[in-house]
Amino acid sequence: VAPNARIAALDVFSGGTASSSDILSAINWCIANRATYNIVAINMSLGGGRYYNAISPTDSVGLALQNARNAGIATVVASGNEAYTDSIAWPAAYNNVVSVGAVYDSAFGSIGYGGCSDATTAADKVTCFSNSASFLSMLAPGASINAGAIAMSGTSQAAPHVAGAVAVLAAAHPAENTNTRIGRLAQGVAVTDTRNGISKPRLDLAEAVAIADPGPEPDHGDCATTNCSESYGGWRIGLGLR
Repeated sequence: VAPNARIAALDVFSGGTASSSDILSAINWCIANRATYNIVAINMSLGGGRYYNAISPTDSVGLALQNARNAGIATVVASGNEAYTDSIAWPAAYNNVVSVGAVYDSAFGSIGYGGCSDATTAADKVTCFSNSASFLSMLAPGASINAGAIAMSGTSQAAPHVAGAVAVLAAAHPAENTNTRIGRLAQGVAVTDTRNGISKPRLDLAEAVAIADPGPEPDHGDCATTNCSESYGGWRIGLGLR
C-alpha cells in the first residue's frame, strides 16, 4: 500500500495483553515525535469489548487519540473479529478514529474461522468474522492477506491497508489536513454487508488520490463539537507511518 513508508513499531504487549497505560504511552510517543519522524497515521490492530454506539473521547486514551488527531495524525483501528453485526470493539468505537472492517480480496471457495464460516467468498464480500455497526467507518481487504510469506485473515489485516493509505495521501496531497484525508478515504466503492444491510465505503486508494483538491479546510479537531462522521482482536502495536 505504501512501500516507501517507514514504520515506528511500538510494542504495547506484555504476556499477550496490552495495558491502557502502555497504549497511552505509545500514542503520546507518536504525538511527541510527530515532527521528527513525519508521523501521519497510527495503526491499532488490537482491542476488545463490545460497544453498540460510538464513544466520545472523554477518557485518557480517547483524549490522547484526539490530541493525535489535532496534531495531524489519523488513528486507524481494527473493528474486531467476533462476528458482531451490531457493535464493534474498543478502541475502534471512539468517534475520533477510523474504524475498519474486513472484506475478501478475491474468491477462493468456502472457509471457516472457528467462530463462523463463509460458504462462499468473493472480492468485496464482508467476512463473517468482521465486526460491524452503523458507526463503522469503512472496509478494507482483510482475507486472505499474504505478507512476509505468511497468509492471515482478520480486521487486523484490514486496518493497516487504511493506515498505509493515509501515508500515501499525505505524500500526494501534503497541504491537506487530517479531516480532508479521512474524507478522501470515504469515497471508495460502497459495499453492503449482507448480514445487516449496512453499506460502507471500501478502500479505493487510487480513487482517493485522484479526487480533485477540495481546497483548504479548517482542521476542527474536536469531533465531540463538530460531529465528525469518522468514527481489535489481540492487537499488535501502534504504528506511526511516514
